Amino acid sequence: VSAEFDSIKFQESQPLTFESVPWPVLDHPHRTSWDSIEWGAVEKFFNAIEKLLENQTEYKALLEKAHRRFHPDKWKAR
Repeated sequence: VSAEFDSIKFQESQPLTFESVPWPVLDHPHRTSWDSIEWGAVEKFFNAIEKLLENQTEYKALLEKAHRRFHPDKWKAR
């Protein structure tokens, strides 16, 4: 889902919506709301992912991609 989101060029015919964003929270996407996207929920997500991944190199790569994905300059370009 994240890779697809990163490659999409949003435009008028395919607008960026709240539901199209792969928010880094553990809530089911259909239950995710603005209120569920908070620092603590994001920390829980990344803590859970760190435990699931095989090694720190994979985790750091995922963290870097997420950092770029949600960087304000990236959003301005969308």
